[in-house]
Amino acid sequence: MAGQDETKHNEDEVAPENDVDITDPEQDNDENMSEEYYLLDTKLDELNTALDFLEKRTDDIHEKLKELLQSNRSIREELRNENLKSIEK
Repeated sequence: MAGQDETKHNEDEVAPENDVDITDPEQDNDENMSEEYYLLDTKLDELNTALDFLEKRTDDIHEKLKELLQSNRSIREELRNENLKSIEK
């Protein structure tokens, strides 16, 4: 029965969930976690912006390379046609 008395005694010591204990390290931890989440979110936004910039730059480079490739094809075709004309004469 001594065990039952200890159980009842421990239940009486448990603070209600609605009470706020200013010395509670979990509350400080929650504030720290919120701050860390905010900082993490800010860093992720910065990374997202940097990745968007890199993606735009990559798309621009890709477009320029396609234009260069088309230009080279056109030049090669013109050279072929000129060679054929000179051979036929």
